[in-house]
Amino acid sequence: MVLSRLFSVFGRGEADCDAVRATSSDYIDADIGERQRARISSHLERCAPCRAFINTMRATVNLLRSAIESEPPDGFEQRVKERIADERQSRD
Repeated sequence: MVLSRLFSVFGRGEADCDAVRATSSDYIDADIGERQRARISSHLERCAPCRAFINTMRATVNLLRSAIESEPPDGFEQRVKERIADERQSRD
């Protein structure tokens, strides 16, 4: 981590752990620019904890994307709204 901070100070442009975690979703979805992606990739080559974090996030995202979409049971939305209203009334 000290090296990554030194590299960023001297203009090598490597991302730090906070930047990797903050942009992990965009990195996994390839919703960031090439320069930022290269900086994060460079960091991941050197940082095992961030690499593990990204791999875990990627596995989670893939698992969620592969889940079968289903519709809620009839009346579910109405029951939720009623419960919220009941909760609000009990607080007042």
